[in-house]
Amino acid sequence: MSPYIESVLLQVGINVLLALGYWIAVSTGKYSFGHAAFMAIGAYSASILTLNFGWPLPLAMLVAALVSAVAGAVIGWMALRLSLLYLAIITFVFAQLVDILISEWDYVGGAAGMLGMSGTTLGLVYGSIAVVVVFLLLLTRSRLGLAYAAIREDEQAAMASGLRITLIAVGAFALSAAVTGVAGALAAHQLLIITPDLFGPQQALLIILYCVLGGVQYFWGAALGAIVLSLVPIYLDWLSDWYMIVYGLLFVALMILRPQGLIGRAAVGSNRRWPSWHRASTRNRERETVG
Repeated sequence: MSPYIESVLLQVGINVLLALGYWIAVSTGKYSFGHAAFMAIGAYSASILTLNFGWPLPLAMLVAALVSAVAGAVIGWMALRLSLLYLAIITFVFAQLVDILISEWDYVGGAAGMLGMSGTTLGLVYGSIAVVVVFLLLLTRSRLGLAYAAIREDEQAAMASGLRITLIAVGAFALSAAVTGVAGALAAHQLLIITPDLFGPQQALLIILYCVLGGVQYFWGAALGAIVLSLVPIYLDWLSDWYMIVYGLLFVALMILRPQGLIGRAAVGSNRRWPSWHRASTRNRERETVG
C-alpha cells in the first residue's frame, strides 16, 4: 500500500470516529458546538503521555478517552439541563476557552503546538472503529438506546415516562466526548504536529456536518457523512479554497430538502420537512400555549 493511500485511509478512519462519537450525543437530540474541544483534550493528553512520559499510544488513548469523558460529563452537567440555544452557546464558549488555554500553556508548546508524535496505524484506527461500532450496535438495541431515541423525539414525553433525562443525556455526552478524545489522540499521532488552530470552529463545524449529512437516526449515517466529506477535499482539490463554503451551502440545502440526512426516514404528515429536534420544540411550544 502506498503512503498516500494509507494517509487517506487514516484520515477517513479518524473522521469516522469523530462522527460516531458526535452521534452518541446527537442521538439524544443534544447538538454540541464544542466537540472540537474534546478532540483537542484527547490529542494533547495522549501527546503529553507519549512524548514526555514514554507511554505506548494505546494506553495513552485510554487515558485520553477518560480525560475527555470527565470534561464531557462536567460540561454536559452544566449545559444539558438548559435549552438547545444555551447548550450551543455554552459548548461553543467552552471550545474557545480550551483553545485559549492551550495557546497560552507553554508546557504543550503554546500557539506553536507540539510535534514529534507518531504511532497511529491502520490497525489502531480501524480497530477503534470496530470497537465503537460493536458498542453502538449493542447500545441501539438496549433499553438505554431506546431511552436516547425517546429523549430525541420528545423530551417531555420521555420525562413523563419516568426517564431521568439529565442523567441519561450527561452519560451520553461523556461517552461522546470519550470517543472524540480517542479520535483526537489518533489524529495527533498521525499528523505528527498539532496546534490549537487545528481544533477551532472550522473543525467543530465539520464534526457537526458529518452527522447532518449522513443523518442522525442511525450511526452508520454519521459514518457515511464522514466518509463523503473526508474524500471531497482530497479528490476535488480544485475546491481547496472553497470547500467550507460548499459545506455551508450543502448544510442549508439539507435542512431545506432532506433534514433527515442521506440515511433516515422522513417524517410523515405536514412536518416531514423538519428535523426531529424542530418538531419536538414545536410540540413543546404548543403545549405551553394550550397550558
